[in-house]
Amino acid sequence: MLILECFFFRNYSVSQGGISRFIIIFLMIYTFIYIIILIKRLFFTKPSITLGSDYVISTKNQKYEATQVDCIYMNYKRIGFKLHGRRLVPMDLCFYFDSSQEIEGLKHLNDWAEHNKKQVKQKFFQTLM
Repeated sequence: MLILECFFFRNYSVSQGGISRFIIIFLMIYTFIYIIILIKRLFFTKPSITLGSDYVISTKNQKYEATQVDCIYMNYKRIGFKLHGRRLVPMDLCFYFDSSQEIEGLKHLNDWAEHNKKQVKQKFFQTLM
């Protein structure tokens, strides 16, 4: 996205005037803000999910019943809850454990999956933003 922004800036900002100049400036500002939001989300937010006996509370404080969860995907340290009827895992249902809590957290997660009869799959998954 940054490369596209540089391309537009180099080709259009000097040679053309009028409304196209404002469109290019708007796209550059939008891209810059988008990159700042992504960096902020990546470094300054800590995703946490609460597991209840038969429900999951996501990072956005939305409650999902265990019947809505199809399976649990694990890819390296990233964990995601896939919902029924969805191909992608929602971003608010993805999380990871800290190094100090990983063993205990995985045990608790496997107990929850066994209690609610959900499969835990070691599989790459994509998220829906």
